[in-house]
Amino acid sequence: MTRRKTIREERDTVTRFVRSYVEGIAFLKQNKEFSQKVLAKYLRTNDPEYVEAAYLIFKEDFIAAPYPITKGLEAIYEIVAFRRPEIRGHKPEEFVDTSFVAELDKSGFIKKLYEPR
Repeated sequence: MTRRKTIREERDTVTRFVRSYVEGIAFLKQNKEFSQKVLAKYLRTNDPEYVEAAYLIFKEDFIAAPYPITKGLEAIYEIVAFRRPEIRGHKPEEFVDTSFVAELDKSGFIKKLYEPR
């Protein structure tokens, strides 16, 4: 999430961030043992069942092409609209820019991350 001003003025930086994020998702999915070590560290547990369950959740929840799920924005939209009623005339989808993921997806970048090496 970032401001429109940042997207306008620092598009290259946002693009590189999204690219790195997508690469991180692929790394998580393709490097189970390493990913589990990282999860164990940050979850502060060495319980193998807990770490395995956490890994499976993260592996499923992080989709390869992470387009924003606009349905999930509705709750946030309602909270913000409560404090800023002027946004009530807009749809939650108007606050989302899918172009960064779309560019990576269309270019084949995401698909290539999952090709066998």
